[in-house]
Amino acid sequence: MSQKQKKIVQVSYAIYYILLVLAAIYCYCTQKEGLMMGAVALFTCFLVPLALKILHLNPIFEIYMINIIFAAIASIAGSMLGAYSFPFFDKVLHFCSGLFLSELSYMVFCWLKKTTVIKEKNERILSIIFVNACNMMIAVFWEFFEYGCLIFLNNDAINHYTSGVHDSMTDMLVAFVGGMIITYFILSYYKNNKKNFWIKLNEHFYDINFNS
Repeated sequence: MSQKQKKIVQVSYAIYYILLVLAAIYCYCTQKEGLMMGAVALFTCFLVPLALKILHLNPIFEIYMINIIFAAIASIAGSMLGAYSFPFFDKVLHFCSGLFLSELSYMVFCWLKKTTVIKEKNERILSIIFVNACNMMIAVFWEFFEYGCLIFLNNDAINHYTSGVHDSMTDMLVAFVGGMIITYFILSYYKNNKKNFWIKLNEHFYDINFNS
C-alpha cells in the first residue's frame, strides 16, 4: 500500500474504535443488551487481516477498507445498537458477505495455484467448487458464532426465539446468492477473457503478494 492508503486505513481504524466507544456508552446509559457485544466488536475488524496474516499473505487496501466498513455495520450498528431488528438488514449483510468471501476465496485459490491464469477445464471447475465451498463453510461457521452469542452472551442475533431455523437458513441462502454472483463473473472471465472488477481485484492482490 502507498503511504496515503496506509494513513487512510489508520484513520479508518481510529474512527471504528471511536464509534465503538460511543456505542458502548450509549448501550451502558440505555441499559441495552448490546453492551456485551462490544467485546466482540473489539476484534471483528481484525478477523480478515488476521486470517491472511496466518496464511502469510498481505492484505490490499481494498480488503482493509471493506473489512472495516463491514465490521462497523455488522458489529457496531448491528450487534451493539440493534440494527438487526430492521427489516432485511442482516440479509443485506449476509449477501455482501457472500460476495466478499467468495472473492477472497478465489484469491486464496490463485495463491495456492501460484497463478491467476487458470486455463485447464478441470482446474476451472475446481476453482468454482473451492470458491463456493469456502463461502458456504464460512456462512455456516458464522451461524455457529451467532448461536454461541445467544448461548453465552444472551444476544439473539440468530433470532432463535422468534423464527427458529428460518433466519439461519435464509442467511445462508443469501450468502449463497452472493457467491453465485462472483461465480458468474469468474465464469464470464473464463469464457470471454475479459477482466471485470472482481478479476482485477484478484490480480492486484496476487501482484502485491507474489510479483512485488
